Amino acid sequence: MEKVLVYLGPSLPIGIAKEILPDAVYRPPARQADIVSDLARVKPTHLILIDGTFRENLSVWHKELVYALQFPGVQAVYGAASIGALRAAELDYLGMIGLGKIYEWYRDGVTEDDAEVAVSYAEHKGQYHLNSVPLADIRAGVEERGDDAYWFLDRMRSVPYAERTHDLCEREWQVEALQPNYPCRPQKQLDAELALREFRDHKPEPVHKPQPDDLSMTFGALYERDRRINIKGVPIPQQHLDAFVLLHNPEWERITWDASNQELALMLCNLLHVMVSLEEIGRESARFQQRAGITTQEEFHSFLENNGWNTHEFDRLMIRNARIRKLQHHLTVSKVFKRNTQSVLDYLRTHQGFDFWAIQAAQQEARLDNDEWLSIDLETPVLQRLKEHLEKEGMEFNMTPEEYLLETGFSNLNELSVALQRTAAGKEHNV
Repeated sequence: MEKVLVYLGPSLPIGIAKEILPDAVYRPPARQADIVSDLARVKPTHLILIDGTFRENLSVWHKELVYALQFPGVQAVYGAASIGALRAAELDYLGMIGLGKIYEWYRDGVTEDDAEVAVSYAEHKGQYHLNSVPLADIRAGVEERGDDAYWFLDRMRSVPYAERTHDLCEREWQVEALQPNYPCRPQKQLDAELALREFRDHKPEPVHKPQPDDLSMTFGALYERDRRINIKGVPIPQQHLDAFVLLHNPEWERITWDASNQELALMLCNLLHVMVSLEEIGRESARFQQRAGITTQEEFHSFLENNGWNTHEFDRLMIRNARIRKLQHHLTVSKVFKRNTQSVLDYLRTHQGFDFWAIQAAQQEARLDNDEWLSIDLETPVLQRLKEHLEKEGMEFNMTPEEYLLETGFSNLNELSVALQRTAAGKEHNV
């Protein structure tokens, strides 16, 4: 289904816009990171950029639009009237579609001045009041009036955009022309209306099809840090959430340690070209959802919403985790009888968990007579023993014994069976 995302502000009253395109999703003038934030949340088929901020907030970056041009499901990206026209003139070779006369001026080099579309305005509850006259509207009026009015365009170009008020324009015109009504045509509004009416008639024709390589490391930082996610209706930049956790969570050292190790493991996956199948990704997804207690599609989508997530980001993480898990399994198998003994103990020592667990294990060891504590029973299925043990410990079991071996590092099922019987015998002696 068509879903049109429109960034609109002072160029066109929202009431007129909704008469033309009532079913669109309207956003205020775009700030930097708005587009990357809204793409995942809104999932538009068409994106129309008309207005954007440039003084109160950082302007929407052209790399965000390059990202939008290759975002799954986006059929076309358009620009018109204001900053949209500017960005379209910069990116039409990549397939962004420019609409309207102002875009054509920038495209053809009639003007290169960003300030031609700048305007000072006041906003209240989505309604915009213009405090100044955009030079683009004066240019359109002068072109319509003829050669004898171009002096007025040159004079108004020298006036800062915020000071180019209607009264000033009228006074300057009357002093020289000795008549009222300075040349002005609402070109920004006309171009915005044109974009909303006719965008479907235009298809992208990129000279160069945008690729991930057309982005940059700086864009990656913008995407990961400044992209806003909705948490219970509150939009929050991801870097603010990250900072809050690191400043308030007592486990911040462990979090940063484990997070960095995940990144390093993924780097190794790339170096070793670790690939995963759809089946492996599916198992990773099922494991994740089972741990989260998700049993239905409704619960899944609710979970994503509550976590400021989307299916694209979820799939990305599942692919990443499946690759790391495959690498870990290969490492475990390569150790053979060495198991993960040293790495587990080193991890516990690093995170100050060794003393607690070592004492627990030593107490069990002391309760057992190592020569006579049990006769080895290999008849009882390991799966049955493992399930019974984990149930008693209040731990979930959602894998086969073979998968459990790969996760924990036990060399074989017999070794796991012996460990389970030692644990059971220790509890009996304790009783």
